[in-house]
Amino acid sequence: MKRQNTSQGSVDPDGGGTEAEGGDSPASEAASRHQPEGAPSEETVRSAYEDRQRQLTAQRATLDSRDRRLSIARGLTFLLAASSGIYVLFRPSLNLGVAVALAWAVFILFVVLHATVSTRQFEVERRLTLCQRALARLAGRYRAAATEGHRRGDGYVDPDHPYTSDLDIFGPSSLFEQLNTAQTPGGEAKLAAWLSEPADLETIAGRQRAAQELGQLDRLREEMALSGMGASEADRDARPFLEWAAGPPKLASQRGWLVAAALVLVMATISLLILYWTVGAGWTKAWIGTCTLQVVLLIALRPTLEPILAPVCVKQSPLGTYHGLMALIEGQQLVDGELQRLQGRLLATGKTTASQQMQRLDKLIGLAAVRHNALVHIMADVFLLWDLWCAWLLERWRREWGKEVARWLDTVSEIEALTSLATYAREHPSYQWPQVDDGERHLRARALAHPLIPADQRVANDVVLDGDTPALMVTGSNMSGKSTMLRSLGINTVLAQAGAPVCATRFEMSPLRVRTSIRVDDALDQGASRFYMEVRRLKGIVDALHEPGPTVLFLLDEVLHGTNSRERNVGAKAVVRHLVDQDTIGAVSSHDLGLVELEALTDGKVRNVHFEDHLEDGAMCFDYQMKPGAVSTSNALRLMRQVGIDVPGLLGDAPPPSET
Repeated sequence: MKRQNTSQGSVDPDGGGTEAEGGDSPASEAASRHQPEGAPSEETVRSAYEDRQRQLTAQRATLDSRDRRLSIARGLTFLLAASSGIYVLFRPSLNLGVAVALAWAVFILFVVLHATVSTRQFEVERRLTLCQRALARLAGRYRAAATEGHRRGDGYVDPDHPYTSDLDIFGPSSLFEQLNTAQTPGGEAKLAAWLSEPADLETIAGRQRAAQELGQLDRLREEMALSGMGASEADRDARPFLEWAAGPPKLASQRGWLVAAALVLVMATISLLILYWTVGAGWTKAWIGTCTLQVVLLIALRPTLEPILAPVCVKQSPLGTYHGLMALIEGQQLVDGELQRLQGRLLATGKTTASQQMQRLDKLIGLAAVRHNALVHIMADVFLLWDLWCAWLLERWRREWGKEVARWLDTVSEIEALTSLATYAREHPSYQWPQVDDGERHLRARALAHPLIPADQRVANDVVLDGDTPALMVTGSNMSGKSTMLRSLGINTVLAQAGAPVCATRFEMSPLRVRTSIRVDDALDQGASRFYMEVRRLKGIVDALHEPGPTVLFLLDEVLHGTNSRERNVGAKAVVRHLVDQDTIGAVSSHDLGLVELEALTDGKVRNVHFEDHLEDGAMCFDYQMKPGAVSTSNALRLMRQVGIDVPGLLGDAPPPSET
């Protein structure tokens, strides 16, 4: 049997793509005005990534060679400096002492050079990782590891969502996995939100324009991804930091007198210590008493200091990542109005910028992080009240800038999400920017296919759904592409309303609310059968008809499959007729040929289309092309025979392959 090609778009029932009426909505104008001219082919994009990979591989080889040489030099100079230093201890000599000092100086120089090379190696490895991911996406082979569940969007999987589970939006081998190039948790959450809820027309248009400009800024996107990779897995959750930044100041307002007393105590302790070391008088031992008072003060202030220091003084703070990302955005010359608006949110801080203030905060946290070295922390606290001064500086920063942090991080998240759309468009130049307008309900697509299936395997079809033909009744043999056609419609609609390009040569639609019933299973924990769970899903779709919002796009696969054929026939007809009578559009697939009567029952509002297979040399083959009318053949028995189950032929069924 030929390799199954499960990619499938939907077909224009009239047998070809239809030129849709152009809309005058913002999204329609954006798609028409900003459609890239002379866009590169997939092969050109792949060649660019391969060239970049070769360049980075060569850099890595050079750095590896330099690293080995510096390692040897560092080891030899250490042995020389250490052995000569030991020799000088037993044979003092001024000239030898100078030589030993020089040897140690050379050793330190090699250590610094080696650290610089190691840092550069780490950076090149990260750039190679980004390049390899891109090549894997282009080949349709990219799969995030199970330990990288955030890259797959595992945390956003919701079985009760109206469409995300049915359309493989999140999880392994999902749309999110292929789209997501964001590195920060906020960027990933923003992209997930865009895929989970359709945007309005103005927002779609803005995202399209912004993504088209970012798609031309290859170096910026690489630098942003590289900077974002600095966030460690342990600190992916920014909520504690955001809660800290938005919290009210405590130290200065509630304990101002203690801060003043602390300053006096520290000055007295330092003065007494200096006098003790220089004068040596007995009264100068009073520094012991002042140190004791400082310890008491620290104990009294601990309930106030810990909520200030603990949330931000982590061992691997991600703040360096954020201020690096902000600096990249601030320094980029941008043309699109939406991008300029986002950039302005980082620059509109008076004489400073968001990145500068985040860098300042990062330095303050670095001072406070001495608490991770127990011995140094104790000494600094006892003699200098170190935690108190760090908390005071952090509080002062929080009073000035804390309320801006959420807005800054949200801006970075939004630009990261836009960068994901831009990268997706850049890596799929054959995809088209959809036109979304506020006209009558419609979805018209030419050469529509499933974006999660590799380009060399997918088969495209045309589709027209509008007021004249609001629904398709899809019949066909097993494995012929019915379910994938429904998913192609749904996933491309989700892409379009997220602001991304779609897997089609033309795609026009009105705003739609996607509602699906495709992948329905029983729920043992609820004691519910598959049929009951499907009925609940259908009830949710029907309820959506009475909620405010755009037209519903319904996609029902093997509708009411879990009951007997008579009740399925009656129930499915009732559901579909009710849906098309409520000004919706959609598609239904079924093996029940009795449902083809819907075309006549609805005066052509439900149009029959089908997929089919054929035999070649005794093997089943599929062309995955949708054709008008109802299917006239089936292949269930042939499939059973093909896997070795001997089933006798029935009237109208083709003989087993061995008999042909």
